[in-house]
Amino acid sequence: MATTAEHQPLVLELDRRAQSSIHEDGEDETSSTGEEESCYTGSYDGNGVNQNIRRHEGSSVIQTALNMTKLCMGTGTLALPFAAEKGGLVFNVIGLALIALWNYYCANCVIRCRDCLPPRIKRGDSDLDAERSLSRQQQVYGSIEGHERLQRDNRSPPPEGTTPYSEVAWYAAGNVGLVLVDVLMLLLSVMLIIAYEVAMISFIDDLPITTGSRKIDIIIPSVIVALLSCSPDVSFLSKFSIVGLLALALSFCVIVWQGLVENGLIGFQSTLNLWPSDLTAASSWFGVVVFGYGIVPFILNFQESMSNPKQIGPAMKMGLILVFFAYIIISNGVRILFSPSHSFDGDVLQALPKNSWIALIVRLLMTFVISVTAPLIVVPCGSMIEGKLGIGMNELYKRISIRVLLCVLCTLCSEFAPGFVHIVSFIGCFCVSIVGFVLPPLFCIQLRHNTRKDSMTMDYTTYCDVSALVIGIITTILTSTMTFGELRRSQQ
Repeated sequence: MATTAEHQPLVLELDRRAQSSIHEDGEDETSSTGEEESCYTGSYDGNGVNQNIRRHEGSSVIQTALNMTKLCMGTGTLALPFAAEKGGLVFNVIGLALIALWNYYCANCVIRCRDCLPPRIKRGDSDLDAERSLSRQQQVYGSIEGHERLQRDNRSPPPEGTTPYSEVAWYAAGNVGLVLVDVLMLLLSVMLIIAYEVAMISFIDDLPITTGSRKIDIIIPSVIVALLSCSPDVSFLSKFSIVGLLALALSFCVIVWQGLVENGLIGFQSTLNLWPSDLTAASSWFGVVVFGYGIVPFILNFQESMSNPKQIGPAMKMGLILVFFAYIIISNGVRILFSPSHSFDGDVLQALPKNSWIALIVRLLMTFVISVTAPLIVVPCGSMIEGKLGIGMNELYKRISIRVLLCVLCTLCSEFAPGFVHIVSFIGCFCVSIVGFVLPPLFCIQLRHNTRKDSMTMDYTTYCDVSALVIGIITTILTSTMTFGELRRSQQ
């Protein structure tokens, strides 16, 4: 068991969280466990052979688009008014559209990478599926000899439990690629836990009744997170996702109501900044928005959940358009509404009065939601650390110790960390930007090189991938440096 745990990729559990969101609308969840059933559609010839490709049960285009929207409408939306404050109203609208297009392109890079891989036919797929899959790969990435060369270069299959995105990394860069994705997702998860802890501290600080000590105030929710993280099965916590969405919706409804009570519609007559004041402000905006959009690592999970995976393109377009308009309303709308009386230097809940019972309920509810969400991140982090340390599944006390220690360390770090929005901004600029904007075009270039070593030509697609890679690297380095400096200054 220790060997299995050692090679268990971290992104597996995160992808399971994405799958739980994908299957919330009641569609068949068997596709996430490899036990999916299939149905036949279309006509048959005289020999009883199906004339059309089988269609797996799963979500429709609209359902997939809505699931992508739900994935993007998380706790990060609390920082969107801060992003509008930093970026400016016009820059925010233009930037939201560009980041959506960037996500769309990089998600397509991941899908093209997946098409380049050796056929991975699920149980129940027909021989016709395999033939058409191989034929499509030949058209896009070269000849059969190219695929044989790719398989020779990667003779051993990916480790057991490897997720679709990690599988792409494995065939593109071998064990180095897989470890890189795991390390980035581990770093992302640890920083997310710290950000959640900081958010809870912020919510509790604004409560009318506190102990007067931040260290004592954070103990109770941190203990809840640690206890839930030690549960043998935390899958029941995914049921609270709808509670989180309702809490966010309630929060913004209360915030809009509070803005109308305080300022009416005067804010729409105010003169506000339209563009970022400097590069640091633009970088802070970039990090928050990229953090919110991050669908790229999970795009293959969405594709596999669809009844017709070929329709992932329209589903992405619809989902990103919905997120785009929702983000404009949340960011620019709230920013304008509170412009006469409030400046957003932190999360949006800071605009609520401390002596309001409705605001008290919202803060308590958000604290509860984060308390039951954080274990879904603590558990995969702990599992990866356990695997690297060679701790088996039956060594219960050691596993509990690792998870409790992880919670304690993140709580201690949160005490010295700056505000929630600054951490979210840095996470978006560094971790999410690398995973979402740098690695997809890099993997595309590498896989095309692997399949066309003898005749590597620079076509239009390759030029686009190289350009996206260069832009991604420059943007990641520049914005990460800027936001890290801002993070340090806000801590002083």
